[in-house]
Amino acid sequence: MTSAAGASSMVEGEFVLTPEDFRHIAHTLHAYAGIALGEGKAALVYSRLAKRLRALGLRSFREYCALIEGVEGIDERQLMTAALTTNVTRFYREPHHFDHLRDQVMPKLAARARAGGRVRLWSAACSNGQEPYSMALTVLQTLPEAADLDVKILATDIDPNMVAQGHDGTYSEEALEPAPVTLWRKYFDRAGGGQWTAGSQLKRLVSFKELNLIGDWPMKGKFDVIFCRNVVIYFDDATQEKVWNRFTPLMNPGATLYIGHSERVSGGAASRLITSGLTTYQLGTGA
Repeated sequence: MTSAAGASSMVEGEFVLTPEDFRHIAHTLHAYAGIALGEGKAALVYSRLAKRLRALGLRSFREYCALIEGVEGIDERQLMTAALTTNVTRFYREPHHFDHLRDQVMPKLAARARAGGRVRLWSAACSNGQEPYSMALTVLQTLPEAADLDVKILATDIDPNMVAQGHDGTYSEEALEPAPVTLWRKYFDRAGGGQWTAGSQLKRLVSFKELNLIGDWPMKGKFDVIFCRNVVIYFDDATQEKVWNRFTPLMNPGATLYIGHSERVSGGAASRLITSGLTTYQLGTGA
């Protein structure tokens, strides 16, 4: 298939996706969200964004590229990013991290909190909330009174739909199955129809906010625990290094960073973070 200008489409279908269109979309996605798209993703881009073209009544990817250009295209850039990212998540994903948090990290943080100290955790790509609620269950396992102390979990994601789902906190019983049954049945309330909703103690612990990891970070205080898992794999090497380097100034001495199984800390942050477990790092006290 070719466009009116004679350019071949990278994907067969009702719309023409020229290499120029693909490069424009890839450049916009990288600039907005830090995500790198190779040409091997052309079929994915077509299938995900063709739905947006139909919804908008557009006739071509060229028209779509014009729409996402400039200030007036910010809403569609956000929707485009949501369409092109995969929100794979589950409760207690990579369970060794939650074992480490419970056994190695929380005893000291619990003692600090009980003494009146401040404890802060961050789920830096929270998707629909299953990761931060897993963190909260782990905190409550060690510190049942956490919601009444100065303990907070910040949960952020670039996708407002995911943030809204996390704030709602409703999941199927099947989704909750990887979590320890005695914990989730204690802290989730039955919502009917096989659904369960995060109870008051979880809701008091976890705050959901929109945040772009390559955008502005408004947080002022430092964190004791950061989960940033399975997101920087979508960034190019330079963007990965920038993200890792932005974490360390926001970490208290001795704070813990958990990353995805396919990820590795790189750049200057690698010299300040000490391996303390499988894809688990601790900020050196002299960093």
